[in-house]
This record gives sequence, C-alpha cells and structure tokens, in this order.
Amino acid sequence: MGETYLKALGLHADWGATAEALQHAKQMAVDPPDPYSHISVYNDPSGACVGLIDTRDGFSTETFTVHGAGGHTVEAWQVMPGTAEINLLDDDGELITRFLAFVDDPHMYPWYPLKAVAGLARYSDYQLGAIAVDVNVYDSVEAWKAEQEPLNDAGMRIGPTFIASPWLFALYAGDATAEEASPVSMFKAVVKHVNVVTNRLTGVQWYRALADCGFECALALPMDTTPAPRVGSVVDGKAFLTGTTGFWGSAVQ
Repeated sequence: MGETYLKALGLHADWGATAEALQHAKQMAVDPPDPYSHISVYNDPSGACVGLIDTRDGFSTETFTVHGAGGHTVEAWQVMPGTAEINLLDDDGELITRFLAFVDDPHMYPWYPLKAVAGLARYSDYQLGAIAVDVNVYDSVEAWKAEQEPLNDAGMRIGPTFIASPWLFALYAGDATAEEASPVSMFKAVVKHVNVVTNRLTGVQWYRALADCGFECALALPMDTTPAPRVGSVVDGKAFLTGTTGFWGSAVQ
C-alpha cells in the first residue's frame, strides 16, 4: 500500500499501525455467503471505509473506499473479491465508461473468471470515489492547461476531467491476470467542493472533496497536499477508484 494512499484517508502511513488500530475499532460484518469466510468494514464518520475480506479458499485482502458521491447507475461484477469492473450508465442505460474499482461490499456482486462473465449486478444511487495515490494539484484549469503538452503531432489533448483504467485494458488484452489487476487509474478532475475532515480512528485530518472526473466522485487527498485543493482546482495523476452500493449505510458526518 502506498503511503500517500493511506494518508489520503487519514489513516496511518504505516499499514501495520492502521491494522493494529482497526483491531480495537467497532466494525460491521455480515454472515458471509459462499465463497467468503469473512466480510467486515470499518466505516469512519469522515467518509473513509476500510474493508476486510477472506474467502474459504484462503484468499485475503483489504479494500479502501471513500463514501459520499451517490446517484450513479452502474452494472458491475468482480474480477477478484474487493475489485470490481464498474460499468457506469447514463439516464438511458447507455454505457458512459468502465473501470476497475475497490468495493467494500463484495457480497453484492458476482465474481467471475474473465471468460465466463454472465449476469451483472445493477444498482442505482451508487457511490463512486477516488483516493489519491500520486497526484499534482493546480490552482485552476488555466494553470493546469499551461503545463499540458499535446499527445501527438496533431495537437490532441486530454481535458481536465478524465479517467482511464490501464489494468482493465491489460486484463482484457491478456497482459495481466485477475490477481494482478489493480484499480489504480489515470485521473484528472476539477474540484467542485472541499472540506477538511478528521478520521476518528487515527485523529488524522484529510481533504474530502467532491470532484468532476467525467462523473462526480468523492475524492480523498492527504492533508499535506500542496497547493491545498480548493473549488476550481485540478487534480491530475494516479488515483484508486472506489465504489459502494451503500450496503453498510452512511457514517458520513
């Protein structure tokens, strides 16, 4: 786990310290259906959520999500427990984009091998988020544009609201296995609103923003982000995309 990734949610930069704190925190759990042996989450009032997943065949993982930006319609299935392919749909049910995302409610999606994908889980009022991994922040769209280079000789450029999921491309191309696939994405977004919040588990502050990356998402940034994000800032770099059905309820204050 990257240090920035953990700090972006107000968690301890050292995963071992965060794992120790979680042992003493109140968690929510479900009676796990097959193939799971354990599913639980720590749902922090700041909007950070940590999921712990075990399967009956010995697979174990942690997932991280940021809650707060709902209203989306999606169809989804899991590549691996805790990592899902999200198909984001418009109001007419047409595909807008698809990407890999961490999910904190693995029992709410089917899990398939890539060549055996069948029915998908469909949800409305779905929550999408992003957690900064390695990003730069620009004070404005104009400041961001001033540092962009054309992508080709024809002068093609990508705008300030964009995501792309390279591991999804690699998965479908046969260049990565399901076990290797990651929800880290190219991420460009314009901040629409931002608050400073405090993770109750650690007492560490972080920025929870509402951002437009082509769709609205809740965006987590570490408190030492420079320059500090504000309305109109552009966030550009790599982020983990996240999703949740809202199964665990909202602890956001």
